[in-house]
Amino acid sequence: MIRAVIVDDEPIQHDILKRNLAAFCPEVKVTASYYSGAEAIAKLPSTDFDILLLDIELGDMNSFEMLQQTPLRDTHIIFFTSFDNYAFQAFRIHAVDYLMKPVDGGELRNAIDRAMAQIISRERSLRLIADYSLSKNNKILVPEANDYKLITIDRILYCKSDGNYTDIIHIDQGGVESRSTTTHCLKYFEDKLKLYGFIRVHQSYLVNKEHVIRIRKSPSEIILVSGTTLPVARDRKHEVLEFFSGLN
Repeated sequence: MIRAVIVDDEPIQHDILKRNLAAFCPEVKVTASYYSGAEAIAKLPSTDFDILLLDIELGDMNSFEMLQQTPLRDTHIIFFTSFDNYAFQAFRIHAVDYLMKPVDGGELRNAIDRAMAQIISRERSLRLIADYSLSKNNKILVPEANDYKLITIDRILYCKSDGNYTDIIHIDQGGVESRSTTTHCLKYFEDKLKLYGFIRVHQSYLVNKEHVIRIRKSPSEIILVSGTTLPVARDRKHEVLEFFSGLN
């Protein structure tokens, strides 16, 4: 699923764009809609998305003014507008495409395909960097809004599946339990971290054995040093017991 955000000051344009996406780009899901530059500035930094579908004139400001005040990085922007005199500015900030309203379904499909190609290329690059960081530094690299967080493996308590994403629960430098979200699925981390003493105890949980202090028989659970209790799947119980007894 590709996550998109629409920013346009005209509600009818949101409806038109959503209908076109549903008809021509069903893999794209609109996760948020904003109706002014000010609203986008306030909410975009905390919104998870892959593609920004952006009108030029937003009522209270134009989109270039909005972008100057919004701390975004690696953003894939598709402009759609009734004005043809902003195209040069759009491509100066490396926009994926610049579409004129009313947006043609075929043109929208082509623009989404270009954005997806960029996203896939970036994901491949990040995966290579992340793999290198893991093998050389024993650290997980997690992209964030304005930078990259490096999480030392032995500080990770557990990883939790969230659909196609994974939450990494870890102890930060201040000793506080923190959560970081990555675009990798839990299976990716299972494959990478099993050599570091991590075990999949449940469909949704991958645990660092160094932080486990107790295994409860009934209900089948493990307890971490932090006090967190996580379920152990019935079909994984025997494997978990063998793992912690050193028999595997």
